[in-house]
Amino acid sequence: MAVKRRGVPAAGPPAAKRACREEEEEEFNGARFKALLRDPATAGKGLETFVSIAETLPSPKIYDVVEGYVKISMECAEIFKLLDGERKPESEMLLIFQALEAILLRTASDLSHFSVVGMNIVKKLIHSYMRLVYAALYSENHRMSRVCLTLLSAMVAQGPDSARDVYSHFDFNNKFLPGLLKKRCKKGRTDVRMAYIQFALSFLIAGDNAILTQVLDLKDFIPDILRSEIKEDKVSTVNLLLSTLRTKVVQNKNITKTQKVRFFTAEVLIHIASLYRWNGITDVTPGDLKVTQGSEEVGKIMVRELVHNFLMELCCSLKHGITFYDPSLGTSGKGGNVVLLRFLLGLKTATEDEMVADLMVNILKVCPDLMNRYFKETRYSFVPRLKSAWMDNMKLLKKIYEAQPEISNSFKTSEFIPLPRLLSMVMVTTVPAVCNKIMFTQGLNLPSTVVKHSILSLVSMVLRRALKNIEYCLNEETWQKSEIYTLSMMQEFVQLYREAISKLLPDMNNIVAVWQSLLKQGREHHDGQEEKRESDISSAKAMTETAEVAEQHVSDDAETLFLKAALLQVICLYQKVVPHLVARSNFDFSKLLKGIVTEKGLREEVPPVLQHHILKVALELPANKFAWFRVQDVAETEKVSGERSVFYLLMKMFVTSNHSHLKISTKKLIIKVLRDSGVFEYTWKELSVWLEHLDNTKEDKKEAVIQFLERILLKLVTNPYPYTDKAADLVQEASMLQVNMFKQDSDNVSIPISHIDDVLDMVDVLIEGSDGLDEEIGFTLNEDMIIQTFPFSAVVPAALEARNILLLQTENVTGAHIIEYLVAVFTDLLHSQREPLALCLMFQLCDKDLQSLKVSMYPQLYQFNQYYKLWIPQQSQEPVFKKCKDVYKEPAMALDSVFTTLLKKAYERGSNTLLEDNIQTKLRDLASQLPSEQLLLGVKHVLLYLKSTVENFGSLSKTFGPCLIDLYADLLSSLLCRGKQIELDNQQKREEHQTESDLFMDEESLITEESSNDKTLEETLMLIFRHPTLESWFLALEQRSLPQHSLNPVTVKLLSAHLNSGVLQLLKTGAPMLQSMDRKHVLSKYFEAITESVLKELQAAGEDRSQVSPKKSHQLEALEELHIYMAAAHLKEITLTMLRLPETSLTTEKSEKSPKKGKQLSFYGQILVQLLTESYQRQPQQGELLLSTEHIEALGILMSASASKDLEKLFLQALQSEPVLAQAVSVEVHVHCLNQRSETSLAIVGMLMKHCRTHLLQFELWCLSSATGKHIRKNMENFLPLINVYLQCKDQYDFTRPSAVVSAVIPVLRKALWKELCGVFQDTEASHETTVKLQVLSKLLPSSESKALRNLIDQLPAALEKAENNESWTVADAISRVLENSEELHSWRRRLLSACMKGLIVIYNSNKDESKQEVERSMLLRLEELLRFVEEVDPDDWYSLVKTGLKYRYRDEAFLKVLNIAIQLLYKEESSLSQRLVKLSKLHMMVTQHSLFLSAILRSREDDGTNVRTREALVDILLTVVKLSPSLCESSHLAVLLGAYGATLSAVDQKILLLLQLYEKNNQSLINSRILLWGPAAVEHHKTCKSLGKSLWQQPSMEEILCLLDREKMMKTILSFPQHRRLLSSQEVQESLYRDESVKSLDDFYDPCFLLQLFSELTRPECVVACHKFVEVNALGLTVAALSSYDSNMRAAAYFVLASFRSHLEGARFREKSQLLYLLDAVQNGIRQPNLRFTFSLTLYIARVAHQILKPEEHMYIKVNRFLLSHQYLDLRKVPGFFQLFYSFDFENVSGFSDFLEKGCVINIATSFMTTRGFSRSFFPFSTVLCVMRAPRVVFWRYYKMLPMSPELPMS
Repeated sequence: MAVKRRGVPAAGPPAAKRACREEEEEEFNGARFKALLRDPATAGKGLETFVSIAETLPSPKIYDVVEGYVKISMECAEIFKLLDGERKPESEMLLIFQALEAILLRTASDLSHFSVVGMNIVKKLIHSYMRLVYAALYSENHRMSRVCLTLLSAMVAQGPDSARDVYSHFDFNNKFLPGLLKKRCKKGRTDVRMAYIQFALSFLIAGDNAILTQVLDLKDFIPDILRSEIKEDKVSTVNLLLSTLRTKVVQNKNITKTQKVRFFTAEVLIHIASLYRWNGITDVTPGDLKVTQGSEEVGKIMVRELVHNFLMELCCSLKHGITFYDPSLGTSGKGGNVVLLRFLLGLKTATEDEMVADLMVNILKVCPDLMNRYFKETRYSFVPRLKSAWMDNMKLLKKIYEAQPEISNSFKTSEFIPLPRLLSMVMVTTVPAVCNKIMFTQGLNLPSTVVKHSILSLVSMVLRRALKNIEYCLNEETWQKSEIYTLSMMQEFVQLYREAISKLLPDMNNIVAVWQSLLKQGREHHDGQEEKRESDISSAKAMTETAEVAEQHVSDDAETLFLKAALLQVICLYQKVVPHLVARSNFDFSKLLKGIVTEKGLREEVPPVLQHHILKVALELPANKFAWFRVQDVAETEKVSGERSVFYLLMKMFVTSNHSHLKISTKKLIIKVLRDSGVFEYTWKELSVWLEHLDNTKEDKKEAVIQFLERILLKLVTNPYPYTDKAADLVQEASMLQVNMFKQDSDNVSIPISHIDDVLDMVDVLIEGSDGLDEEIGFTLNEDMIIQTFPFSAVVPAALEARNILLLQTENVTGAHIIEYLVAVFTDLLHSQREPLALCLMFQLCDKDLQSLKVSMYPQLYQFNQYYKLWIPQQSQEPVFKKCKDVYKEPAMALDSVFTTLLKKAYERGSNTLLEDNIQTKLRDLASQLPSEQLLLGVKHVLLYLKSTVENFGSLSKTFGPCLIDLYADLLSSLLCRGKQIELDNQQKREEHQTESDLFMDEESLITEESSNDKTLEETLMLIFRHPTLESWFLALEQRSLPQHSLNPVTVKLLSAHLNSGVLQLLKTGAPMLQSMDRKHVLSKYFEAITESVLKELQAAGEDRSQVSPKKSHQLEALEELHIYMAAAHLKEITLTMLRLPETSLTTEKSEKSPKKGKQLSFYGQILVQLLTESYQRQPQQGELLLSTEHIEALGILMSASASKDLEKLFLQALQSEPVLAQAVSVEVHVHCLNQRSETSLAIVGMLMKHCRTHLLQFELWCLSSATGKHIRKNMENFLPLINVYLQCKDQYDFTRPSAVVSAVIPVLRKALWKELCGVFQDTEASHETTVKLQVLSKLLPSSESKALRNLIDQLPAALEKAENNESWTVADAISRVLENSEELHSWRRRLLSACMKGLIVIYNSNKDESKQEVERSMLLRLEELLRFVEEVDPDDWYSLVKTGLKYRYRDEAFLKVLNIAIQLLYKEESSLSQRLVKLSKLHMMVTQHSLFLSAILRSREDDGTNVRTREALVDILLTVVKLSPSLCESSHLAVLLGAYGATLSAVDQKILLLLQLYEKNNQSLINSRILLWGPAAVEHHKTCKSLGKSLWQQPSMEEILCLLDREKMMKTILSFPQHRRLLSSQEVQESLYRDESVKSLDDFYDPCFLLQLFSELTRPECVVACHKFVEVNALGLTVAALSSYDSNMRAAAYFVLASFRSHLEGARFREKSQLLYLLDAVQNGIRQPNLRFTFSLTLYIARVAHQILKPEEHMYIKVNRFLLSHQYLDLRKVPGFFQLFYSFDFENVSGFSDFLEKGCVINIATSFMTTRGFSRSFFPFSTVLCVMRAPRVVFWRYYKMLPMSPELPMS
């Protein structure tokens, strides 16, 4: 890559003008310039003109004087002559340097074919004029220094070789060199500093990886640029520097990470980071890189972005950067990433500069191992204080940790880590190293609100991160899949994790103290001067005293509000992450509520967000942290109006809250408080009813109700046993009463009495806690048992007792309010009961205490008494209140707007009212609009009435009873639909409102969040479908398993029918909802009932046809509607049972009125068809039906009687999966399918014919029927595929069918189809139908004497030439088989050959883009086959094919291969045909002169392997043509062949080498031409020679030739030397090719056949041999490796090369010469016979030693040289030094020797040693002696295990 030209001479423009004037007189060209230079007087003028013109080049308008000059003066001798002699003035030196720079810049860019000129200039300047260069470089004249630096840059830009030369001769240690960087122009013009930077970067741009590495290793060359105030450079300079370093160093894969770390030291990185504060000159803009007078701010933005992107990639990229990932996160103690750590510590502006902070955050994100070390060593202070610097430091700290992954990467390790170490790793990204209990406590004790908030937000961040890790660790699904950790281990880890975090966090007392201090501040209202609080709040007593003061929340400012919210959030997180710290605190958290709510209700000045967070705290913390019931059980008379309990305040808050989300939270909290008391373990859901009615109470009555409710709840919580016992007694009494009513044994009751007794005995346990309930009782309480055992809570008897006491008092003011509230609650509780008897008995029992009460005072009591009596049996009813006319006057029925109220009123009035049309309509409307909070109650209400109606069905009239059942079922269905609508509305709201902040959330978002947890619809579905009445009665009659009842059979049947109908409607509504929730198991009992009842019905139908009802039964209707939701196992059982039914059950005769007589499906058949088709549609998910022969028969009957397409598909699928079933299919099905003529039905016939001889015969008989021929002809498109199947399988089972029938079918088919089939050749487009026609035609051919066949033979070749359908050749092949023994076969094949060639020509012309590759491949294969048979072609056809193929398919491997085979077959020496075909010379010219030839055959530097097969095919053609016509060999071809050659063992390279050998045999020698390069280098050399002419071009030196060899590939070739490769090839190409199946790609190895001949030419006596280079590129090693070859010629060539090299080595001059000579002498002295073959291990050893001699820094250097110096010759029978190093005590010796000889070789040596040296099995018992020696033990064990039959040895 060329370096941009720098600077323009001062005299430039005038000189250009003078040149233009002179151009009119005489053109300034190369010759003119050369002439001017020869005259000292005009040399200056010539140089000035040359330089001025060169700056405008290249330009199409101006003569290129540079190119003109270098063409006639390759050495530039005239310019260099000016440098000789006396010292020239600086102005002349400037012109000379500028002229040389102008030439170098052009030879490095557009005149690259003159690169030899550039290299000559570089070499001369380096070897002869370096003194002048140094003088100019360090001149006082800034311009002189700048021009000299630009000249040096141009020299380096010539390429890697010139860069290497300049690097090796330039003095980088000169003390004046760094001084050049200080010579800068403050106005922004090009200066010495800029030129220095360009010179330094030119090495990175033009040099190869070796030079790049060496330049980077220079201590100060490039780093000095960065040290010398880089932040004052221009934008363009910074851009050039950073972009070059990024592309050439950072992103360079060949520069190792270690080298990058050595270059980019912490000091260098800090200097680069100084560019964030850049203050240089803006000379470019982002849009276009033109010089502008732009704003400084634009430049700052650009530079900051440049340096930021550069440092981000360098410091944060594991792929390209200097970052090393430490999986231990710095806990292993290894000090990795030290450079980055020092760099981070040097970034002092991270808190001020966002970009620097972003860089630091990202570095620590990639290298979390640095975090602990960084925070320990950083100068940033994190000790809490009220200063802006501390606040900035805390912001940076939070940024760093927020960027870390929320869940630690330590859990994702692939290996087991002990829990203590894992804990320390997780803690790295959880808690900053600077955070501890002292720091947190100190911050919380400071009086500043801002400091406290910062500390709390940091604590909150730590806890959130910890919570994420804890949730991940406790996720069962994660660890079930893990093979490393188990869930129990993770639970243990979480315990350790909680303890570790708690040690660093402040105590809960400190957190609470902050809250109290805030309240104290608000209370005192002082002017800001706060007394300093003591840091240690150790005494709980002091804390309690502070809290006892009446706390008030004043109107807080924003800061205080934020702080309070953050504090409450931290308390919540404490409970989730470190609950043991909360448990240790003795603070009464209920005091948090005191300032929020008073006895008058919620305070309006308290912000809702604070209320919300306080409620969250109360909901999170355990109940024992709150003194909810501080006022104990005190007698009412003793109670003074003092302070209320916290629980009272909580209820007050609930009723006075105006925010719905606060009301919801408060309600949850009240329920939680009561539930945690233990009294409401199983009845806590009832509490919501009490609270909802409390909320709905009128404002003026609320206070009385709250006080009443508080009183009974306090009494119940403090002493629950009397009330729980009372409730349990009544539950038992109710169950006994039910037993007596039905007069059955108690064991048959739905809940056994013994279980009830057990449960009641355990009430105490329930109150105290239910943890051990299951174990003590001995069984698990399921939901049904809980409902029956605990139908209501103990609040009911407590409230009834309190009510009675209140009403019987003489002075009673609030009695009416309480009665109204209780009646409303009790009514809803009654409606919620599944078995209401126990509750009603409780009401009756307590009402008896009020007999003395005047009912007229409380009419609601009387009305409620009359209502609940409806559920008490007559014999158990007791008179409570006397009926009073004034009390109960039945008013006219009003249409209430509340669903439950209207339903209750209508029910009380009786069946007549309920069944009124207006009542039913209003109920349905109200049900469809019911609010979500009333939905569950409404459902329970309807279910209660439904249950009561079922139980009392016998007492209802036959008209009213069924109508009531239908009404209730309809209402339940409406309520289900309403629930679904509510669910959809909530879902829509959730999508619209997303939670934005965790501290402040709007009310609507909070309500939406609550609705996301709402399971109303799910509970509704469970209530309905788990109800015992619905479950037990559904299809009970059909199953013959009725529940308990006292009804007569007629009534039972009537009830069952209506219940079945109603439940079925509910199932149809609810099943889709349950399926979407994945809760279909709720309906399992219903599905089992359907399955069982259907199977019973089918069993009865199968046994007795007369039992089949003409009407569809309920169970069949249910099956029909719900089968899509049923389990596959149930459906499979039903389907298979139905398939076993007799035909009479599945089909019925059509009615006489039907136009077509025959059979039709019965409703059984219709349902079965539906089941089967549905099964077919969902079969991939549900599994296949396993059909027997019996089933397939029934399936056939169904298919014949129905017109179901899906059933046909199912039948076909069954046959395809089990073809043997074809034997069981009746002939009627076969005939039915033939008559249907659909694609599927005919495919069924095809399957039947394939697998059953009966059906094959049936089809043949059908074909022989009289009207079949006409029928087939008329419907030919439908029948052709079937006929094709028949023709394919007609020869099967022929001995089992009458021969007369078999032989008669083909003529019938031929007669019916021949005419239409022969017309297929007229079709213009290929299609599947055409293909089938051709296949059928090929199987219906008549005999060879037939006239029809003659016509077809005449017609077919023309059709084949069109090549629209490749299947036409199927017919051609069939004709060939018919003509097999005929004399016409040869002429027919000739016609086919001609047609094939013409067809290919047509394809190539019509499809120039190779779109029909498959067709072309088959045609080419057919052409090859026909050529082998015929071996003669029409010359015109052949020429057209070759011409068209080469034109359009030059890169097509298949075409080229067939072309090669065709040439071999057609151009035989004895053939006369070859004389008439196109000449081989012309064919060779057509191939080699093609426009694509060079691009196809030449090996490019970026060859990706896709071109290899095409190259190989082309080389095969050239080989064939040259063999057949040796006169075609010309010397001009050699350059192209060498350009295509890669010197490897790949097949194509081996063939090119064979081709080159053919050229050698035909007197076209490479040696005579002196062309010793190959690949792209040979192409470049050929271009240069062509452009310069023979007189000017130079032969490449040996060093340049050896540079083409890749050292690594040479070493790979040595390690896997092809020992069976032969130097001299045989006559056959395939025999000459070397193959090795064990090697993946032979392209990775060099070909020794070529290299040995090359080396023999390079080491001739008259040549200059670069001995050091010969050894360095492993050429000597390869030559030595050739001594192990099995080919004597190969060894002889290697010996010749070694001898030649030995003679040159003696005259060479380099450091390692004597050692190499000694090595060669030692090898030579060990040879005892001529052309001796060495063992491979020995040659590998010698090659390694030769390479090692050049690397004195490596460990084995001393060992190897010491061994050589101690031996005069090498013993060729063993590996030198093996035993000494193998038995070494130094592990480094053993491992080094192992790597030195490669593992495979050591295995061979070890094997030989063990087998030949008496290392028998008797040695194994004594192996422990060997194990004592640590070093050989490792190697021994490593390779011993690879030996066959190796016994186990001790490894202790």
